[in-house]
Amino acid sequence: MTTLLYMEDRKGQEPDPCYLREFDARITDRGTDFVVLDRTAFYPEGGGQPFDLGVLTWASGESNILRVTKEKGVIKHYIDHLPETDEVHGIIDWGRRYKHMRMHTSQHLMSGLVFRIYNSRTAGNQIHMDYSRVDFQPASFTSEDLERIQDECNRVIESAQDVKIFEEDRAVVQNNIADRVLLDLIPASIKRLRVIAISSADYCPCGGTHLKNTSEIGRLHILEKRSKGKETERIVYELLPQ
Repeated sequence: MTTLLYMEDRKGQEPDPCYLREFDARITDRGTDFVVLDRTAFYPEGGGQPFDLGVLTWASGESNILRVTKEKGVIKHYIDHLPETDEVHGIIDWGRRYKHMRMHTSQHLMSGLVFRIYNSRTAGNQIHMDYSRVDFQPASFTSEDLERIQDECNRVIESAQDVKIFEEDRAVVQNNIADRVLLDLIPASIKRLRVIAISSADYCPCGGTHLKNTSEIGRLHILEKRSKGKETERIVYELLPQ
């Protein structure tokens, strides 16, 4: 099993696990175009968050990370050529990762607020570096609703709320989230869940990478809404500098 360095609890470590940009690792398995590491800070695609890019370096060369996946529990780092040694150093494309962290944290913020205000559950989401989308159900938002959602998100952003990451017993999470998330989608064998909490705005299990404080998000700007079928609406938004 690969140790996921970004998944560690947020307990004041420096650097913060989600902000770790470089790390040392050992190759434990190789394919024709991928390697498996004993530990990694590269995020594999999943949960609406894209995979990280970057490089693996060693004494005599480097390989570009082309894709990172989680396949049947195995984290595979697809690269343009195989390292000549088993000892490698990973360097994350921080600009790309940080944009994903801003987007993912803002998605949690919007999802939590929309559930609290409108009782609409997040039915799907996908983040990108320049824009993101969240599908809500049941939902029938007016232009006034969209303005309120945008304003409520920006109010929490401007209030500079800490983003907490911690583990919680599954039963406790179930009692705390009501219908915000369907825990049935998470295998029953997982008894401890990694939780993301943003003040009173959101509390949700998640395996993604997140900011330390909402002030890092920037201003949220809703671009449009789209109908995605019966009682389902998609909000598309971007993030602007503060």
